Amino acid sequence: MIALESSGQIVYQGSWTLKLQEMIGLVGNKQPKLPFETSSGTLRNVGFSKPVLDKYQEIGTETGEVKNNEWIITSTAKDISIESAKAQAKIEVSQKRYEVETGGIFLNNKFYATDRDSQSAINRMTGTIAWKAADTIVKDEKTFISDSEFVDTDMDALKTTVAAHVATAYAKEKEFLTAINAADTIAALRLIDLTSGWAEIPLRN
Repeated sequence: MIALESSGQIVYQGSWTLKLQEMIGLVGNKQPKLPFETSSGTLRNVGFSKPVLDKYQEIGTETGEVKNNEWIITSTAKDISIESAKAQAKIEVSQKRYEVETGGIFLNNKFYATDRDSQSAINRMTGTIAWKAADTIVKDEKTFISDSEFVDTDMDALKTTVAAHVATAYAKEKEFLTAINAADTIAALRLIDLTSGWAEIPLRN
């Protein structure tokens, strides 16, 4: 990107177009090496200085100035509204609850799927039957699962475990929603660690 700067003000900002060429009297010429002095000002490369955004922030105001012969546009960070931040936090919590709820459970050192279809199927079963489960492996403090196979499973015990797992996920979501609603500033909202306290989601080995 090119800027045509004159006395600290931008006259033009864009690419090497016919409009710019007409402004500086260089119609049909290739872009010169920058910076380049013209009767209308100085052509300069454009650089950007952007802040690292914290949670619940967006780009705010922008200012420009000449630094090291370039036109540098510096952006500031600003907090979004508390209403928008709360809405964003609630979406994050809802997504995490769904991820955990459907991420599976452990029973007797076996892993069982808890996606919505699996939950429905488990709730329809009773007694001991062959059900798909996977072996679990703990490596580097993380739990991995292997390929599933059919395992004799007490479906009533599995049903109880899955129900408790789902209830815990929703309870955690409710806990976070209460904390989010109670936060009256962006700073208070940032102090809520929305990733903590959830059930572990195993990884595929």
